[in-house]
Amino acid sequence: MAMRFGRSVTKVEREKNGGCSVELEGGRVVRSDMVLFAAGRIGATKKLNLEVCGLECDHRGRLKVDPNTFRTDVPHIYAAGDVIGFPSLASTSMEQGRIAACHALGESAYDPPEYFPYGIYSVPEISTVGMTEEEVKERDIAYEVGIARFRETSRGHIMGLDKGMLKMLFSLKTRRLLGCHIVGEGATELIHIGQAVLNLQGTLEYFVENTFNYPTLAEAYKIAALDAWNRMPPD
Repeated sequence: MAMRFGRSVTKVEREKNGGCSVELEGGRVVRSDMVLFAAGRIGATKKLNLEVCGLECDHRGRLKVDPNTFRTDVPHIYAAGDVIGFPSLASTSMEQGRIAACHALGESAYDPPEYFPYGIYSVPEISTVGMTEEEVKERDIAYEVGIARFRETSRGHIMGLDKGMLKMLFSLKTRRLLGCHIVGEGATELIHIGQAVLNLQGTLEYFVENTFNYPTLAEAYKIAALDAWNRMPPD
């Protein structure tokens, strides 16, 4: 697989032999048997006549809202879900709708969580919560990484897994969990352990000192934590 990031497509044509040619910005041509064009999500707002209400959408039909209340620029109108853009997840959209409804009805509501899990239901599954290693570096946070491979767990042996891994990032200063990333069997289920510890501002010690059911893939959390522990300076 070859990735061409940050390259706009200027033209797509059928070739005489039945294949396709894709011309990229800068003149480069990529040829293949077929092309998949992913347009992304577009808000279904065209028929709502929102201009009459004093609202304007962006080029993808999305509305701008207050990130804590989901109120639009028109005080009595709220919006939630894909129509407001990022993160466009079913799980977060339900919570956005709940918070928006509470504010609209004058009821108290909690703030949206800073960190929420992403789930990609591919084979293997991919799931992530918190900061990536790139984001940690951008914030200039001193950190350590712990990695566990599913084949290292007894459950992984039982399931015959030779692929899959769990990666956690910890602050060297506070020892708090900064991010958790999983690729492999059951990743979208396993991520919630990392999500809970992250949102409760838990540290490396939680994973090292607590017991995980044996044999389970969740044991990978302890293995990854010990991997980071072995490289971190003492308290």
